[in-house]
Amino acid sequence: MRSIRRRLLFSLFVLWTTVWVAVGLVSLDRSGHEVGELLDAQLAQTAHVLRQITQAGHLPHIAGAPQRLSPLGHPYESQISFQLWEGDLLISTFGAAPVEPLARRLGFSDQTIAETRWRVFGLPAGDADGVLYVAQNYSVREELIEYLTLHALRPILWSLPLSVLLIWLAVTEGLRPLSRLARDIRHRSAEQLDPIDARRVPVEIQPLTNALNGLMDRLEQALDAERHFAADASHELRTPFAIIRTHAQIAQRSRDAGERSKALDRLILGVDRATHLIAQLLTLSRLQHQAGDAESGAWPLARLVEQVVDERRASARAKSIELSLAVPDGEPCLVGISPGTLSILVGNLLDNAIKYTPEGGRVGVSLGVRRERILLWVRDSGRGIPAADRARVFDRFYRPAGQAESGAGLGLAIVRRICERHGAEIELLDAEDGSGLLVEVTFHRPA
Repeated sequence: MRSIRRRLLFSLFVLWTTVWVAVGLVSLDRSGHEVGELLDAQLAQTAHVLRQITQAGHLPHIAGAPQRLSPLGHPYESQISFQLWEGDLLISTFGAAPVEPLARRLGFSDQTIAETRWRVFGLPAGDADGVLYVAQNYSVREELIEYLTLHALRPILWSLPLSVLLIWLAVTEGLRPLSRLARDIRHRSAEQLDPIDARRVPVEIQPLTNALNGLMDRLEQALDAERHFAADASHELRTPFAIIRTHAQIAQRSRDAGERSKALDRLILGVDRATHLIAQLLTLSRLQHQAGDAESGAWPLARLVEQVVDERRASARAKSIELSLAVPDGEPCLVGISPGTLSILVGNLLDNAIKYTPEGGRVGVSLGVRRERILLWVRDSGRGIPAADRARVFDRFYRPAGQAESGAGLGLAIVRRICERHGAEIELLDAEDGSGLLVEVTFHRPA
């Protein structure tokens, strides 16, 4: 599991280490530069002093004589050497210099002799062909640079544990509002869905707080809808089951075969109605728990409408209703809703049209194309829906006054939920001839 604290600590430690490594490298470079400048100046100064001595004529011919250190001297004396040449003749030497020339040119140069690196300064001395070389072993410079660099970086190395501790404390303190927010949410009960006070949280986590508040608001709305749904469903189911129980008791007590048969027929009809109501409730509950359109693709609406109309022809014939279908030739009318969901939508609209159309009436289903939209029309010659009730008929369990036909009042609620989920639009209009109802559903073509 990822940890923000661990990630921040690791990132800050890596950043701190990178910065101080860079500081160490810069310090090493500047120390090397300054030490080189200082010791080069000393070499040049020593060379000029020795040239004055040679010009005075007091330099003995001691070529190859071993260097003798004074008790008052310094160990680094053995790392400094000089040579005096006249042409190809070595006149004088001192220190650890080899017998061959330290360099072949005047001025500063770097030489490697017998696996030893030397910093050499050459200066004309004495006669025209006289050359004085003063050299210093590079080990002196390297030791001095290392000492100065470590001495400069030692406080940084000592501060490492303290820096880690301070960084850990700073990160812990910076994440304290998140811990407090998590503790407040963890201690809430399932019923406590009031919004979090955004004024008490830092600006950086206000987007998270706003998102949590939005989630809790949606949860509260969903729970409220569930409570209303459960109450309405309980009320609606109580009536058909009471009727079923009544007819069952009549059939059980009746001694007349005709009366018993009639009671059993009504019992079967009540079971069918209760089964239909439960199926509608389950469909609506499933649709309410689906958030957003998770489907992708395109399906032909024309073919599916033909199937649904064919399935309802028997129920239309039972009421002597003329059921017609009109679809555009060669136009599949592709929509971005799966066949299963489309069947529920078209089936509910057609069932309502057949149910509320009187015997001998007409029901027509047609499709049309308007620019980038597909339109579905379902017309019936029933009594229609008053304009004042057209907004409320989409509510669950609502049935306009004066309805003689049985029903649960869920068909249009299911259709509206499907339309909302898939971005379709539904509108209830008066039929063209002035009698009946026209339902218009507008689908957007899939991308």
